Amino acid sequence: MSRVDVETLAARFNAHSARPIDLGCSGATVVRLERARETLYYKAGQGVDDEADRVAWLSATGFGCPEVVDRGNNWMLTTELQGRDASQPWPAEQRPAVLRAVAEGLRELHTLTTCPFTSPFPGEATVVTHGDYCLPNVFVDPETLRFTGVLDLSRLGLGDPYVDIAVMTQSLSGTLNPQYGGPPAAREFAKTYGADPDDERIPHFIALDNF
Repeated sequence: MSRVDVETLAARFNAHSARPIDLGCSGATVVRLERARETLYYKAGQGVDDEADRVAWLSATGFGCPEVVDRGNNWMLTTELQGRDASQPWPAEQRPAVLRAVAEGLRELHTLTTCPFTSPFPGEATVVTHGDYCLPNVFVDPETLRFTGVLDLSRLGLGDPYVDIAVMTQSLSGTLNPQYGGPPAAREFAKTYGADPDDERIPHFIALDNF
């Protein structure tokens, strides 16, 4: 987004500063807005209408996620999610607790068993799944090391819990974030959640997520 566009957006929402956020492969435009004493996030792009519906629904359940404060045609304005995302650097002594928080947050999400949306992944629809439960989308309080919530809900819907186990297994096993220890950390995450790290659905859903 150009400087002029950012300034126009700041004026539109009465913000005193606006900063574009790089989301890598998402394809969406995201801008951090500072307005009075609050921080808001503007997100625009194809499919944001559907995501806004999911964010609004999940926040209404009380589960940790941003709240939609305004929306329009494929754009939404949301509150800030407290904490730091799990892909950020964490001190070595805190990493086991962060990993536990990531597992506990997913277990909490999967206690929800009714939802108006369906996961895009095939399988038995038994719990509310995030659909992209990877390290950058999971937030943890840096003081208490407790799970605070999730971002990027475009795939949220009723689905197989192993969808989320698989995506996080891949996130922990890859080379982009080696601080947790790679594949052994992915197995520990699955066990802490209460899942079987050798379940055949894990490689199955990883393959579907990749292709």
